[in-house]
Amino acid sequence: MGYLGNVPATGSDSSFKLLDDIKTYTLTFNGSSSNVISTANNTITKSNHRFITGQSVTYTHGGGGVIGGLTSGTVYYVIKNDTNTFKLATNTNNVNSGTAINLTGLGTGSAHTLNVAFDGINTKFKASYDGGTEGKISRAAQLTVSINGVIQQPFDTLTPTSGFGIDSSDSVIIFSTPPEATDAFWGYTAANNTVTFDITDNKVDNFTGNGVLTSFNLSREPPNNENILVTLDGVIQYPSDGATTRAYSVTGPALDFTAPPGNGVEIQVRHIGFAGASTSGVTGVYGRTGNVSLEAGDVLRGDGSLLTGISAGKFVTDNAGIHTTISVGVNTTGLQSNTPLTGIGNSLQGVYISNGMIVVDNVLSGNHYIGTSYNGIMGGPVTITGVLSVDGNYVVV
Repeated sequence: MGYLGNVPATGSDSSFKLLDDIKTYTLTFNGSSSNVISTANNTITKSNHRFITGQSVTYTHGGGGVIGGLTSGTVYYVIKNDTNTFKLATNTNNVNSGTAINLTGLGTGSAHTLNVAFDGINTKFKASYDGGTEGKISRAAQLTVSINGVIQQPFDTLTPTSGFGIDSSDSVIIFSTPPEATDAFWGYTAANNTVTFDITDNKVDNFTGNGVLTSFNLSREPPNNENILVTLDGVIQYPSDGATTRAYSVTGPALDFTAPPGNGVEIQVRHIGFAGASTSGVTGVYGRTGNVSLEAGDVLRGDGSLLTGISAGKFVTDNAGIHTTISVGVNTTGLQSNTPLTGIGNSLQGVYISNGMIVVDNVLSGNHYIGTSYNGIMGGPVTITGVLSVDGNYVVV
């Protein structure tokens, strides 16, 4: 990060964000919808909910009929499945054992609520800003947190004995002492850590749906929903945002769909990044990769560099080596016949163009150089060194 108050030159530009007021957060949902309430899985679905496993929450029916298995005005405990789904338990022991409440039926009405708040019990709260955007906290020192006007000391631990710690895997603030309902809170994040795209190659992940799974692990962690392009069988999907639940969202390296992609559906995730410059060696020539060799039709353009030998291509000989034709994938179209090229050692003394092919003739003597006037195929002077010898039907370096 640069000077305080300035946007970093690379990486995130989401610096100095005021945190949402974590003192109280209410999730409102449609308790009559089977897309929200699953009696088969005992889950409640809400995109990018802020609940954390073990949190105590208070349920109300919002004036409608209660959801089967729940009682309005009762405190329950969260079992988080993923970014979009969670279950409820009757006590912390059931949370630890994964024993969820059996949701026996849908409620009525669309204003059911779950509220998490400072209550003298909860110690863990999601760090978010702009109404629910995850803070991407990797170190406690990124946060400045105040309780009742007193700045709390940060610790990079899951079990702080004073002040607060963090769970960086889920951007969670962990207080050493549970805040009370009467406590006042404010806080901000000094820098929202996200990946820089300065030298990040584009990457594509591929998965196949099975009609059940909603979560898939990506090969790298995108900064947010907008930094990946997701398609199902080639159809682009829209990401969820703070205001609207759409097809998918991301948390860390996890891609979470609001509904499971169908069986056999091809899922492609393109990470949108800047494919920057690389310091590694050349990995391809003319679109070919691996152990690249020159082929017929490849046009060579030189800059006067010394050629230290020819190993690509086959050197076909006739007349016992007196007249040798070399085909190394060089495009010789338009070159003037008998144009002197380069002398090669003492065994074969001359190279020139004849009938559109590169020719070695041991009758000629002396070294010849390629000038820059021969259609730009090789800019010179270029010297080919090394000795060619006849081996069967081929001349090799």
